[in-house]
Amino acid sequence: MKLPALLTAALLSIVLPGCTQPATLSPPEQNFEHFWQAFRDNYAFFPLKKVDWDSTYRAFRPRVTAQTPPDSLVALLGRMVEPLHDGHVTISRGDTIVFKGESVRDSFKQHFRAVQAEFWQVAYGQLRAAGFSAVQGFGPEFRDKHVLYVSRSGPIGYLHLTRNFADLSGAMGNEAQEQQDHLKLEQLFSQALRKLAGCQVLLLDVRDDGGGHSGLDLAGHFATERYLASYKALRQPGGYDHFTEPLPCYVTPATGPRFLGPVVLLTSNQTASAAEDLTISLSQLPQVTVVGTATKGMLSDMHSVRLPNGLDVTLSNQRYTTPTGQLLEDVGVAPDVLIENTPAALAQQQDPVLQKALKVARQKLRP
Repeated sequence: MKLPALLTAALLSIVLPGCTQPATLSPPEQNFEHFWQAFRDNYAFFPLKKVDWDSTYRAFRPRVTAQTPPDSLVALLGRMVEPLHDGHVTISRGDTIVFKGESVRDSFKQHFRAVQAEFWQVAYGQLRAAGFSAVQGFGPEFRDKHVLYVSRSGPIGYLHLTRNFADLSGAMGNEAQEQQDHLKLEQLFSQALRKLAGCQVLLLDVRDDGGGHSGLDLAGHFATERYLASYKALRQPGGYDHFTEPLPCYVTPATGPRFLGPVVLLTSNQTASAAEDLTISLSQLPQVTVVGTATKGMLSDMHSVRLPNGLDVTLSNQRYTTPTGQLLEDVGVAPDVLIENTPAALAQQQDPVLQKALKVARQKLRP
């Protein structure tokens, strides 16, 4: 969830082939038109999602009149964008999200959402059984989780990054709040690395990291030199395949503590957004091995629009690709070692992804 400042624009008129508009629109109609135009001009993935947005207009526009109640309008807007299956598409009223898209690649979240505490109890229990110290959490709590958890067993360190923001205001606030939160997250991440100083190999667990910000910056804690991590292109008005030239995204070595030894990165299809920035970046480094499943494939920044009625809308307006040009939306970053957490394994008090990651880490220890 990487939110730029809210954008506000006035809609005058939209005319599709075969459609006519009255000179003056009622408030419900104005909000519908504004919503549809925001996606028409900015949404990045209509061809990928196989959604014909012009047909969507023709199907839904006649259902909106001057008498359409506010709640009915919100429900209709949600039905319009639900087929996109995009977790970065949201509709909010104040601090309340009234619609949020759901990715088709969501098995980790669906399997373990109701048993999060049990899942991590099993994972941390396996660490203790493998000789690791008690897992220590620090940083602010959000949904009963600290930002970071660390543990170690001699030359192997374990760092669990649960999200890419410290406080919720850093993910949902303005640019100044995000920048302040970035500094706080950097300080916490640096603190975690200092606790693991002297380790030869690091397990970095981002399986439940749904994003935030600072993915490229955190990757800098593992870099020896500046390098190309990915490209992104920004959707432009004027056609559903109209984008800016791809912009290179670089990782720069961090000024704080760095870990330059082998890294085993644990991922799932709940690893999303800024956590995917981090994963893309680290996967370019030769000392990093990704273990788990492909990440969610939900990478774009969230472009924000405010409707005339005060509803806030976000949508995906960027295409991310690897340095070789592979589109990652709905695909995610593939692991080097494919292995999956399952409810059956959890029922047996097993974490197969962590078990495999520990095996890989031990193989990387110096004699």
